[in-house]
Amino acid sequence: MRSRLLFFVAWFLLGTQAALGQPSRRVAIVEANGPAARSNGGIAQAESSLTDALTAQLAGRPGLTLVDRASIDRILKEQNFQNSDRSSADTAVRIGKLLGVGQMVLVQIVNVSFTQHQSTSGNTTQNVGTMILRANARIVDVETAVILAEPTSSFQDSAEISETQKSAGFQFGTMRVPPKTKTTGSDPKVVQDAEWNKAVQAVTTELAGKITTAFGNAPVAAMPAPLVAGIANGAVYINQGSNAGIKSGDRFQVTRDVSVGLNDPATGQPMVQKQRICVLTITTVNDSNASGSCDGGLPQSKDVAQPMK
Repeated sequence: MRSRLLFFVAWFLLGTQAALGQPSRRVAIVEANGPAARSNGGIAQAESSLTDALTAQLAGRPGLTLVDRASIDRILKEQNFQNSDRSSADTAVRIGKLLGVGQMVLVQIVNVSFTQHQSTSGNTTQNVGTMILRANARIVDVETAVILAEPTSSFQDSAEISETQKSAGFQFGTMRVPPKTKTTGSDPKVVQDAEWNKAVQAVTTELAGKITTAFGNAPVAAMPAPLVAGIANGAVYINQGSNAGIKSGDRFQVTRDVSVGLNDPATGQPMVQKQRICVLTITTVNDSNASGSCDGGLPQSKDVAQPMK
């Protein structure tokens, strides 16, 4: 009994360590804002709502670190990408590099509509609303500009809006009872909103599952180490900031490739070795850069800042 207990404890700890040891994938989820969205404000608004819902679905999943929507919107505004077509891989790569992510997920609505139609059976007429939503999520690798996957999802559902019943008039003795019409139901806008919420829930749930699977099948690209930009006002600056996950208090080993005075006999290229220059402690963080003080030697532009654990 004791040996079985020890086995399960060991198995649990190994699983926990494996999960904790998984590299995190830094991802940004953005509206594709293709031709349909740019020409139709309703589609653009729906695409934005779908993107928010998909972000919420993926938030907190193991192995994923999502850039918050406020940071994404700020970069799009600063770089004048708000109204541009972001559906191409090239544009996604440009935005992804500004955000410091490994992959971009571009959310695009292919079709969205809510239509009403009537069906009559006997003396009863039903007014029915039908919601259709089709969307895809293009996953673009920022380093290679390769489209890793493009999962899709579709939703279609109908709901009764109102029902009208008609009864024929009849003669009751000397009195004539006139025909009657009785209508029951809801406000069409209320039904439309309810169907839209159902569609968003269904589509984002399916897309989130497919995206998670696609990421599970793709290797996690290592983020390039930040480079020293230089020294200004007594502070050492590097070319990555909060968009790359850097925080105040982070420490970096600054290194420099230094020639040893020999050439590689096979390639003819100079042979170099890494020289430790200083340890940089971050004190100020912006979106795309960070700065702090260095303990040690004097860093130079293009020195590499390797994160220290």
